[in-house]
Amino acid sequence: MKEFMLIFRANIQSEEDFAKFSPEAMQQELALWGVWMGSIAQQGKMISGHPLQSHGKVLRGTAKKLTDGPFMESKEIVGGYLLIKATDEHDALEMAKGCPSLRTDDGTVEVREIMPAVA
Repeated sequence: MKEFMLIFRANIQSEEDFAKFSPEAMQQELALWGVWMGSIAQQGKMISGHPLQSHGKVLRGTAKKLTDGPFMESKEIVGGYLLIKATDEHDALEMAKGCPSLRTDDGTVEVREIMPAVA
């Protein structure tokens, strides 16, 4: 099996955007994610995954210039990631298609194969 990272992006700018969700809507959203991630785990293909804060810091270049991140020019945030095992890219893409982020036109899931460590 190969390992893949699923990177979730959404057009949500801040924690204030999340605060606009009602408690009921947030519970429904979390339930959808739980069902989807649970199905991957039941197949024995889940490695790990976590949501990410919408803000962070970025160090750039040899000067190690510190800026607010992730990217000042971006309208999307990386909301989280999931590490999975899959037989190939097609298998990983099929799992990614069930992601709750894809229920809206602005949600994206980037699928990236993890390169094996070089000894």
